[in-house]
Formats: sequence, structure tokens, C-alpha cells
Amino acid sequence: MKQQIIDFLRDKSILILGFGREGRSTLKFIRENLPEANIAIADQNPITDEDDVKNTTIISGENYLAACKNYDLILKAPGVIIKDLLDAETKAKITSQTDLFMRAFHRQVIGITGTKGKSTTSSLIYHVLKTANFDTFLVGNIGKPCFDIIDEINEKTVIVYELSAHQLEYIQASPYISVLLNIYEEHFDHYTTPEDYYGAKKNIFKYQTADDLLIYGDIFQHATQEELAAAPVMKIDITKTEIFPRDQIRTKLIGEHNQLNIQVAAAIAYAFKINGEIFKQAIASFQPLPHRLEYVGTFRDIKFYNDSIATAQEAVMNAIKALGDVDTIILGGMDRGLDYHPLVDFIRQTNIRNVILLPATDARFKAIFDEGEYSQNLIPVKDMHEAVEQAYKLTTPNKSCLLSPAAASYGFYKNFEERGDDFKKLVNKL
Repeated sequence: MKQQIIDFLRDKSILILGFGREGRSTLKFIRENLPEANIAIADQNPITDEDDVKNTTIISGENYLAACKNYDLILKAPGVIIKDLLDAETKAKITSQTDLFMRAFHRQVIGITGTKGKSTTSSLIYHVLKTANFDTFLVGNIGKPCFDIIDEINEKTVIVYELSAHQLEYIQASPYISVLLNIYEEHFDHYTTPEDYYGAKKNIFKYQTADDLLIYGDIFQHATQEELAAAPVMKIDITKTEIFPRDQIRTKLIGEHNQLNIQVAAAIAYAFKINGEIFKQAIASFQPLPHRLEYVGTFRDIKFYNDSIATAQEAVMNAIKALGDVDTIILGGMDRGLDYHPLVDFIRQTNIRNVILLPATDARFKAIFDEGEYSQNLIPVKDMHEAVEQAYKLTTPNKSCLLSPAAASYGFYKNFEERGDDFKKLVNKL
């Protein structure tokens, strides 16, 4: 099946669009299997000889996308945002590692997507399969390019593939087992219209057939029940189906949303005929991922939780419900122009007393809170250091302080991991 990918690439001029981790992986794969291929790399950032790009055309700078029209095939990395910057004819030449891998290894792939929860669910499924001694790999959005493991795959290998909307946007084949956890209003700044984002997510089941399986959960209204009903595929609505008895499950994962993630893993275990005792053992031994309702510790009788990955309002609501005793919440970050009324209305109905507001969304959050009655203390701060200082001053002993920002980290941190690490460091330091 690897040969199928090689044959598809053969005799084509190829542009690698984006030269991060996946772009480097793509270059390595092509050079090893088609050493004479005509390859170019285009990236907005400078590319140096240190990147081992001998015998490769290099295009960089602001106009790097202009190179797309000059090549037969465009292998796009997930981090490259196209929107409406290319015409339809040029977009038709776009493929990716994910697309080529899915076409070749469709029958061996469990694909997981969702606005929130895909990393935990992907890691959980992988852990269950490993515990049951399956030959399996975890690849994709979680950090490992699929081409990096292609030489280790045999016909019995199961590939657990975490899929972002960017990886799904240009695929023409769907996984054998597809998991669509949820679709929320998120990442609109990366797409021309919200419908483009929803459409990318729904590609995970678009090309499935009657021999495939779709597991889905909290679907946004734009992924309509009519679309799901029309898909010629076996389906499980995980919000209505208890695959494994909850009262038999012991887990370190917190919250109702994680109970649904566990039921997804249970559906996979059932499909692969994994013994129930082995499944319970796997769920009990699974360690929650960092920055996802991560318990930082109890300091000065205050419980601190790091939920830095929560950039969607629904994720913040799930975190608040999961903990049940949040007294202080830290909100805010990059302003993407989202309507925060649903989250503010939700917080008004809780027992949260202190709402600490980070820039750049602080003024908008405060304005929305000021529209109606509320009992929360609103505390705008200039940075995370001041946020943690205020949390220590204001939080009631034996209650929780939750970092769950409902906003992206960009402009203040490199990514949500850096933001969460800063929060944890300050909690331990101050």
C-alpha cells in the first residue's frame, strides 16, 4: 500500500507547501522513495541549508503561495491556511500526507476528530488497543506525521489517527472507523466561512461506505441529522448508547464529556472484540493528558486546575460542570471576535464568585457581563502572573481555581501548552 502512494507521486512535479514537522517528513519520504523527483518547498518562513534541502527548489517570503500554480501536485501541511488565497483550479491540485495515507491505508485507520476532545479520545483508544496487545500507532494532529511510521506498518497494524479540520479539509478518502466527537464554533479565523470549517470536519465520514463505521457525539446543527442519516455507513450515536456499563468504569478522567469519550473507546473495543476486563484495566490505567482539566495541585487550601486547551466556550462549560466547585475562573486571550454571551449566561447560573479576565478579550467579556445582573467579581488583569496572584487572594479555601480561557493563546504565548505551563509554574511559585 505504500507503493500506491509512491506510484501516485511518480513523474509529477511536487510542491511541499509548509515546511514544519510534516513538511520535513514529506520531503524525507519522497527523497527516499523517488530520489529523482522534481520537488520544491514553499514556506512563508526562511528555509536554510541546515534543513538538508539539497537539490530542492526553495520559495519563501510573503508571496510563497504564488508558486502553487507552477507544480502538478501540492502537498499541503496542516499549518498552511489557504482560505480564498488560491483559485479553484489551483486548489484542485492540493493533497496531503493525510489524504494519500487515507487512500492507501483506509481499512486500517481509526480516525478521530472534533472541535474538542480528540487528543484525549485518540490517546485513550490507542492505550486500549496497546493494552490488548494490538500492533498499533498513534499519529496525526497529536504530533507524529503518518509518513514517519509507514515502513513499520503491516497488514494487521491499526493506525489511530487524530485529525484536525486542516488535515481533513482536502481528503478524498475517509477512515474505516470514523469518530466525530463534536462540532463547535471554533477556528473560524482559519476559514473563509464557518461552513468551510464544518465541511472539513464532516469529511471524516463523507467518503465512508456501508462497510465502515461512524461513531458520533455532540454534533453541531450544521452537521445535521439528515446528513448523518443519508451517509451509507453503520452508525453509533454515543450520546444515546451506553456501550460499556458506567458503574463498572474506574478512571482518572473527570467530567461527563470524558464519560462520552470513554464510551467511544468502548465502541472501538467492542468492534475489535477486546475483552471487557482488559478494557476496564486500560481505562483505569490511562493517564489524563496535560492541559486538559489537569490537576496542578492544592496550594494554600486552593485546588488549581489547568485547562489551557479549552479555547471553545463549550469546553469551558464542560470543565466547570466537571469540577462542580469552581470559585475562581481565569478567562481570556486572543480576541477572535466570538460571541461570548452563551458562556457569560452560563457562568451567571453557577456559584463562581471570581472571574479573572486576561487580555485581549477582557474588555469584551466585561461588557457582556455588565449587560445584565450578576454576582461575580470581575477582575481584569494584565497577564497570567497577576491572574494567579489574584486567584490566591480571592479564591475560597477548599474550592477550585480553574484556568479555562475560552480563547486562543496566540499573541501572548506560542501555543496553549506554553500558556498552561506558565500557569502551572506560577501556581507553584507564587
